[in-house]
Amino acid sequence: MDLTARVKLEIFVEAHAVGEIERMLEDAGFKGLSVFASLEGAGSHGAWRQTGVDEAGMRLIIAIGSEVSAERALAWLSDYFQSYPGVAAASDVRVLRADRF
Repeated sequence: MDLTARVKLEIFVEAHAVGEIERMLEDAGFKGLSVFASLEGAGSHGAWRQTGVDEAGMRLIIAIGSEVSAERALAWLSDYFQSYPGVAAASDVRVLRADRF
């Protein structure tokens, strides 16, 4: 089996930020991403739950790409998170079909 090293970013942000994050990831060199709605969780401010009443909610964005793309994205996110809430995690992964990432 031929696996190739890549970096997976998991970015948790408010829904209104998704478009801006998507554009940044494309500019950083990512070829694709997935966005998932978040229903509930807990963080530094305690537990929260999506009630569905006039809320845009939180989103989890997952993108897999090269180390260079991930470094660009993380530098941008470091600045972004100075003004806006969010969390990012990076992990080393190995993927099939490396040309897609």
